[in-house]
Amino acid sequence: MENEQDQELFLQKLTGELHRLDAQYDDLNPPSIQELERLIASEAVRRNRQARKELLLFWLISLILLSSCLAVLSSAPAIYWVVQALIPVVGLSGLAVAHIRRRREGAED
Repeated sequence: MENEQDQELFLQKLTGELHRLDAQYDDLNPPSIQELERLIASEAVRRNRQARKELLLFWLISLILLSSCLAVLSSAPAIYWVVQALIPVVGLSGLAVAHIRRRREGAED
């Protein structure tokens, strides 16, 4: 008997909360098709502009990097070759250190 009363009370609370939730969303109206089409079109234009800006920035940075590398190569080839040798050595040594650390952590566990 007590279990039935608990279930009935629970159902009443749940129904009340569902009615309250429905009341909150009754006022919402979906946008019209024309509004959605305008929104989609404006978003497409915005994305195209953003893509163009990003592509222009990429080309500008790559042009600057390439021209600086060529300038260093033509003016001081020794510095250029030292930099070209240091970058892979630093990268490989960093990977080796990370591998050794992982191996030590695995041995400790």
